[in-house]
Amino acid sequence: MRRFVKVFTALLIFEIVTTVLAGVLFYRKDIDLTLFLNKLSILFIFLFILSLFASYYITRREEEVYLSIEYLINQIKDNKELKIQDADDEVLYRIYSGIKRIYNILKSHQRKLSEEKEKLNLLIDNLKEGLILLDRRGNIKLMNPAAKNLLFLKKIEGNIFDLCKDYNLLATLDDVLKTGNDAKVDVGGSVLLLKVQRLAEDYVLLIEDVSKQERYQQMKAKFFEEASHELKTPITSIMGFSETLMDSKDMDEKTRGKFLTYIYNSSKRLSELIEDILTLHRLEKGRIIKEGSCDLGEIKAELEAAFFKLSREKGLDLYVNCTERKVPFPCEYLRSILWNLTDNAVKFTDRGFVRVECTTRHKSFVISVEDSGIGIDEKEKGFIFERFYTSKLSRDRKLSGTGLGLSIVKHIVELYDGEINVDSTKGSGSKFEIILPIFTKS
Repeated sequence: MRRFVKVFTALLIFEIVTTVLAGVLFYRKDIDLTLFLNKLSILFIFLFILSLFASYYITRREEEVYLSIEYLINQIKDNKELKIQDADDEVLYRIYSGIKRIYNILKSHQRKLSEEKEKLNLLIDNLKEGLILLDRRGNIKLMNPAAKNLLFLKKIEGNIFDLCKDYNLLATLDDVLKTGNDAKVDVGGSVLLLKVQRLAEDYVLLIEDVSKQERYQQMKAKFFEEASHELKTPITSIMGFSETLMDSKDMDEKTRGKFLTYIYNSSKRLSELIEDILTLHRLEKGRIIKEGSCDLGEIKAELEAAFFKLSREKGLDLYVNCTERKVPFPCEYLRSILWNLTDNAVKFTDRGFVRVECTTRHKSFVISVEDSGIGIDEKEKGFIFERFYTSKLSRDRKLSGTGLGLSIVKHIVELYDGEINVDSTKGSGSKFEIILPIFTKS
């Protein structure tokens, strides 16, 4: 209505000006004034009616355009499919075409933004590390599933300080947000590393489970401590016996021979210990499966040659039953497994037998070493594969050994995704069974 009034007023002013100009231009003194005014009145009425219709037509057309544009804008706002009506008017057609081009551009940008957002959400949700976006008050704006699981939270909405129930975690989190320094905290038996980055007025909190790294560092420190202790013993013996020999120039040959034997045995133990440490280090560091094949016949001959004499001296029956054929595993690994298991079996068996078997079963290569020896205490079964572990019985019996043999066996078996089964009862012998899956190349 306002638009109509404005247009009509403008046309009315134009009409009045036109009528006045016509009266000024066409008036002459010889013209009848009454007749001239009547003609001007007719002209004014005609222009008035024309202005009225013109105003109505113009405002109606404008209103149609406004309504059409408003309809299109509402469609865009409501994210509906844009439906453009046919227009005969060229100006209206251009307006519609322009809106359609803008709509298509916006739709393309929206689609790209949606795809990027979906990718970002997928990436965040599948992160192993926890990610939380917090405001200055600790309110959660974003949290991925990993963060929820690592912090043992029941919800992903609310304030982080209200959701966390662990006091140590709360104190550490508060310190990290205030100082911006990284910190570690124990949550539910896992060691978490908290990192924070400032993002405008918000905080991005990253949570990483470093339990494995922490355990590795502890194991590493323990390994060096134990290795130093184990290495120190034979070195001390060698130095002590050597000093005695150097200081005792008048020592008889028999005593000197004993001391030299002690030095040799300590040197041999030191050499074996160093070799086992290096082997274990290579296995832990490499973690790469070696391809190769090994003739079991050669392994069988080496085992019999190495342990037959010791077994006969102890009165043991040694059986080595390995089919003379090749298996798809490196000889050095099979030899290490068989040597360590057979050595332990012979060492801890005083009477009876030691039986070594190598067979193929259900697409797996199976090594079995069974003895009738002293067996393993139930309490010690969980520790026998640890590095430098020696059982109470071996300490009581003063049996030599590096304590690394079974740990080496365990690492080789794990490298090939195998398994170790131990069946043993104290005083009734032991049976170690190694199962290595045979993978055929396709």
